[in-house]
Amino acid sequence: MAYTKGQPLHIHIENASTLMPVFIVRPDQYDRALTRHPDVAERIRTTWGRDQDIYAQAARTADAMITYRFPHKTLAADAPNLKLLQVLGAGVDYLLPLDWVPQGVTVLTNSGAHVPKAAQSALMAMLMVNGRLPQLATSQRQRKWNRIFTSTLEGKTLLIVGVGAIGAGAAEYAKQFGMTVIGTRRSGQPQPHVDEIHRPEALHSLLPRADIVLVNTALTPETKFIMGAREFALMKQGAGFINMSRGGLVDPAALDAALRSGHLSGAVIDVTYPEPPPEDWPYWDTPNLIITPHVLSDDIDNYVPRTLDLFFDNIRSFFDGKPLTNRVDLGRNY
Repeated sequence: MAYTKGQPLHIHIENASTLMPVFIVRPDQYDRALTRHPDVAERIRTTWGRDQDIYAQAARTADAMITYRFPHKTLAADAPNLKLLQVLGAGVDYLLPLDWVPQGVTVLTNSGAHVPKAAQSALMAMLMVNGRLPQLATSQRQRKWNRIFTSTLEGKTLLIVGVGAIGAGAAEYAKQFGMTVIGTRRSGQPQPHVDEIHRPEALHSLLPRADIVLVNTALTPETKFIMGAREFALMKQGAGFINMSRGGLVDPAALDAALRSGHLSGAVIDVTYPEPPPEDWPYWDTPNLIITPHVLSDDIDNYVPRTLDLFFDNIRSFFDGKPLTNRVDLGRNY
């Protein structure tokens, strides 16, 4: 789909004031991105909307849109000229099913924008579960002086369920700490920092080998509750568990049971099911569990700038008729 010279490509940025700052594009961030991509800057024009204040007018002529929250069900009628839709997230599970995507529109994610922060957070979580911090935090709340001595990460095995961009970053840190890294990946393609790559159907055979399991795969109808009672039972006695991807990948009742029984030594989860959980959610007080409110992957300073660089690289490819990166596969829902 080569770009035809003529009128500037119209990019509309649709922000929502109710979103957290990492999901809002600021003009100063955008201006700096234009400076980094001057060849693209001279061939585009940009409109800015907030809470759909000018959405009806701007969408009519938009060729591309950057947004997180927008009236997706009516996109075909609202934006008849749209060609590229850049969402401010690595996943599109909140937009499923994708039957609303108009013909001719390519949906793009910002996969890769999270990697530096998320990989460091994964390392932090690995050190936490290995050092039994979730269990020690529970002991503190119970006012117990529970002295638990642990060893280092060296020589232990990390299983990454879903070796994508973030998983690869986590694997690199794990190797630096002397771990053996095994993982699942739909493509089965090797990854430089992963010792063994297997296809997703090998999960049950891999779980008993892992000292720590890190879940970092996409949430689709096929992967909902990919970690349930059977999967936790297959894990080693005393293993640790981390989920930094989507809450719906894990059955919270099964994780609660595995932690209460002592089968798992501890867990760190940055996502929940549902999210956010209500005040009467029965798993707030699950022992040996540390919960963070979906903040471990998003870099407050660099998340949007990295997203804009990915987007402008794709705009350049669009102009040149080259393949685009981070395209959502509508058949696979991610």
